[in-house]
Formats: sequence, C-alpha cells, structure tokens
Amino acid sequence: MVHADLFYQPAKGETSGLPHDPFKSFVVPRPIGWISTTSRDGKDNLAPFSQFTNVSFDPPTILFVGHQSLYKKRSRDTVMNCIETNEFVWNMPSYALRDAVNSSALESWNDEFEEGNITKAKSTLVRPPRVADSPVAFECRVHSIVRVANEAHGDDVFGPHLVGNSDIVIGRVLGIHIRGEYITGDGLFDILKAAPIARNGYHQYTHINQVWDMRMPMQPDDKVSGEVLGGNMKPFAPKLIQEGEKASNEEEKEI
Repeated sequence: MVHADLFYQPAKGETSGLPHDPFKSFVVPRPIGWISTTSRDGKDNLAPFSQFTNVSFDPPTILFVGHQSLYKKRSRDTVMNCIETNEFVWNMPSYALRDAVNSSALESWNDEFEEGNITKAKSTLVRPPRVADSPVAFECRVHSIVRVANEAHGDDVFGPHLVGNSDIVIGRVLGIHIRGEYITGDGLFDILKAAPIARNGYHQYTHINQVWDMRMPMQPDDKVSGEVLGGNMKPFAPKLIQEGEKASNEEEKEI
C-alpha cells in the first residue's frame, strides 16, 4: 500500500503523523564527530555526535553540534569541556570501531575511554587524548561556539522542544594524525580500508564501501579551481611549503 504524500509544519507544532520522526533520516548520511575532550580538572571524555562536518579546508576547520542532554538536563560534557578548555580532538569512527563508537555514546559520569576499554594515544598539541586505533585524528582549538537557542518551550508555540539549546562548536584544526597503514602506494587516503561510519535516521548507520570519481565542470580558462578542489596541491607546493612553515611557527608561538 502506497502512503499518501505528506506535508507538515514543525514550526506550528505539527508532526508527520508517522510512528517515528523522519526528519533526521533526510539529511544523510551524516559523518560522525567522535570527539574527545578533557575537563578542567583532568577527566577525559569521549562521545559521538551525528551533526558534524568540515567548515573549510583552507584553513582546515570543522564543527560539531552538541544538543543539551535529556539525561543530565544541561549541556553535554563535551561542550562544557570545550567551553572551559578550548580544546578537543576529532577521531575518525571506522567500521572496525563501530562498537567502541556506540559504547562511548553512553552519557556516563566517568571516563568513556576506560568504560569502553578504548585505548588512548597522547596528542601532540592539545591536552585531550586521541583514540589510538582511529585511522585519522584532528587536534583542534575551539574557534567559536554558537548557541542555537530554543526561545519558546511549549506545545502551542513552535512545538514541543526535546533537547533545549544546541551548541555549534567550531574548531580550528591544529594538527592531523594519519595512521600509515591507511595511506596507499600513490599517496591517497584509503577510504575503503578505513570504512568510516555515518549516521542515518532512527537507529540506522551506514559505512563507506564504494567510491567513484566524478569531476566538476570548470571554465576553460580556470586552471586553478579543479586542482584545489581535487586536492592536488603540487602546482602550488613551493609557495604552500613556505606559507605552511610560517603558519606553523605562528601557531607554536600562540600555543
């Protein structure tokens, strides 16, 4: 039986009428921000966030969104740690690590690394540890935190609110760790071997197990954009090396 077409207005408190809210099943798949932080008093924390993406690649910048905790009735520990210490690490959640990722979703009052038996690795530039077995990790300094506030909390205006405020945490990537086993002979990151997992809607996940190339169209006189967007930095290597060394020195001074 084919279901009738639907239209509903969440801002008026309307729902789809379906047994499960479908909203999060539309913007998919969503990369997972597996974020490790350390509190001001030295307690490590690890948690996955399914609202996560990169902001820019020049300079490398990422963001994740932490909703308020339904369980603890306040901002998530990860967000609080970012507010207090200005540091976090993103760890790539691979298919092989899927159970560890899921275990760290428990809103514990303790160290999720220890509770999930997840091995830590020392970071180079920031205090929070990395997930040792993760294929890639970004050490980050908090750039800014933007609060998306729910200003009305009622059933009559803008619908019922389940998670309160949401905090968009934007981080500047200071350092990148790549495990050598995931670098191919021609110098590419082996995405199929790493098999990152991503969140769909409901309790559904997926992982990368297929890739294909498709080049964007470029104007005939545009000799730059395609190389940059495709990740080929060789034509700009001499200048970039000089700028990279200068930026690295400036970062070390700031730290």
